[in-house]
Amino acid sequence: MQEHHDIARSEAAPGHGQPDRSPARLGEIFDQLRDAVIVYRLDGSVADYNARLLEMFEVGHEGVRLFEVVEGSAGVAHPLDPLRKLWPELLSDVHKSFECRPRTLQDGSLLHVECYARKVDLASGQAILVDIHDAARRRRAEEALRESKRQLEQLVLSRTAALQEKIRLIEEQQEALFALSTPVIQVWQGILVLPLVGTVDSRRSQQIMESVLSSIVRTSARELIIDITGVPSVSDEVSRYLLQTIGAARLLGATCSLTGISAEVARSLVALDVDWSSLRISGTLQSGLQAAIARV
Repeated sequence: MQEHHDIARSEAAPGHGQPDRSPARLGEIFDQLRDAVIVYRLDGSVADYNARLLEMFEVGHEGVRLFEVVEGSAGVAHPLDPLRKLWPELLSDVHKSFECRPRTLQDGSLLHVECYARKVDLASGQAILVDIHDAARRRRAEEALRESKRQLEQLVLSRTAALQEKIRLIEEQQEALFALSTPVIQVWQGILVLPLVGTVDSRRSQQIMESVLSSIVRTSARELIIDITGVPSVSDEVSRYLLQTIGAARLLGATCSLTGISAEVARSLVALDVDWSSLRISGTLQSGLQAAIARV
């Protein structure tokens, strides 16, 4: 490689306490740069370059002539293909950034480079300085970022699908529990028993009505016994739902009986001022079942 005299701004030997700015020292630093650098004279001929240029483009010193921008040089095959077109603007002190066509290297990989060119003042005069950056690292980083984003999106979709499946299973389990909590049992031909246990809220009351009506239609039952032995208390809202269920069952041709009324529930029903006179009431499920069998 030629001496890096165009890069050095001073050829003076370093003095005591001063940084080493000798041409040899600057040339050594020049060759150690991670980016390739090429210096052009204003006529387009190559004035200087660093070792990274040869390494990046896989050329020897004799191959540097391909980088010349003078008339009759490499033309469209120029390694920095946009440079000749941009040359007049660079001579007019306009800074230019540009990318070059990918170059196939010996191992079959592609070299993608980004360049930054501008006119500079050196010790030997004005020149065009071109920094050549290997864009492969940036492209790999961008690709890695895109892949990470894709994997993250895939993970979110997978987790969302898993969560939706869990929600679906929970809802199915809840429906199954509701069905189990409101079992309508056919204990005799034409006789259904609905044993209620625990607190009865509005949602469960709706489930009770649906279970009762569908069971009556399916079995053609003529008697429905609602046993509330396991219900600790009956609110005004629950009373209304029970009366609505009993009324709907009657419309389907079933006679309804209420059994298992505790003293506490009886006090609650009296306090609610609900008319139960039209409803058959038995103290226990056994007595209510005996009466229903006798009617059937």
